[in-house]
Amino acid sequence: MARSLRNILAGVIPAILILVAAVGMTLAITPPPAAAQSFNCAHAVLPAEIAICGNANLSRLDEQTTGMYFLIVGSGAPAATVALVKTQQGNFLQTRNACGAGIDCLVSAYTDQIMFLKNEKSNLGL
Repeated sequence: MARSLRNILAGVIPAILILVAAVGMTLAITPPPAAAQSFNCAHAVLPAEIAICGNANLSRLDEQTTGMYFLIVGSGAPAATVALVKTQQGNFLQTRNACGAGIDCLVSAYTDQIMFLKNEKSNLGL
């Protein structure tokens, strides 16, 4: 009985080790989920946030939007410009969140905001 148990374990243990190695390799080559810059994806709860965290293109748009926003706000721009950009960013976030998980809607919202921010950035000579 002990010998047959040893024989079984002798065949099972290498199989388990091979399985563990295969899973480890799969995890190593699987790309991580997108990581948006404007919020922590670990705390994403809104459908729009979850969609952004799960989509590399939306995550890049989020990073681009956030980068331009902070560039303008931190640039020493006139107070009126900063106030306008902050107000528009708030409007954008409402529009973005109203999209839910709709990819086309989210892309459109980000594209509109990026165009607005690019225009403001250009007006400031940045």
